[in-house]
Amino acid sequence: MNLRTAFQIGFRAARANFLPGLLLQAIMVCFLAAYFLHDGTQAFLTRVGEVRQEMGYLFAFITYIISGAFLPEVLRVAFFQKFRPRLANVRNFFTAAPLWAGLGMLVDFFYRCQNDWFGTGNAWQIVVAKVLVDQLLYSPFVATPISNSYLAFRSSGLNSETAREVLSWNFVLERMLPSQIAGWCVWTPGVFVVYFMPPLLQLPTAVLIMCFWVLLLTTLHERESAN
Repeated sequence: MNLRTAFQIGFRAARANFLPGLLLQAIMVCFLAAYFLHDGTQAFLTRVGEVRQEMGYLFAFITYIISGAFLPEVLRVAFFQKFRPRLANVRNFFTAAPLWAGLGMLVDFFYRCQNDWFGTGNAWQIVVAKVLVDQLLYSPFVATPISNSYLAFRSSGLNSETAREVLSWNFVLERMLPSQIAGWCVWTPGVFVVYFMPPLLQLPTAVLIMCFWVLLLTTLHERESAN
């Protein structure tokens, strides 16, 4: 595969997720408006931020497992399996949970670093700087390689052959680059919302975005699989 083909695959994936992404972004705008305009929403989210501060990295550990590993299986059982859990649901959860737990704590650490580097305000210069570091450094060189490598090892096994595949240029072109391009097209507006929030609410906001995203993608994936 060449670079042009990798970009084409990535843009096709972005187009396929355009409508869910648009809905997600609309939800995030409503969420942001509710936070700044509705006292009850602001009070509730402030308490969530306090819980996050009290729990530390454990908050990220638990919430990312719930939103990234547990929620998709609950949706499958409730809406597509007629409330009949299967062994595959349990297997899917336990194989996905380590990835999401690790990524959750990594994201929490990264947000803390961003606030140390650029400050905790929501002035446009601070928000843009954080978004650029997030989308041009952290995402393509940390989050995307970790998630794609983990999924490759999960599906093919922890062996030398998979390790060679993960370290190859073809893996970058076939797996990492397309997923990164799709992520840029869909997630960037949501990342702006995350960094516009106060520091204690940045991780909870990211978790909320991911919950909606998982809900949308799980629904679409299961409907496509049924057709």
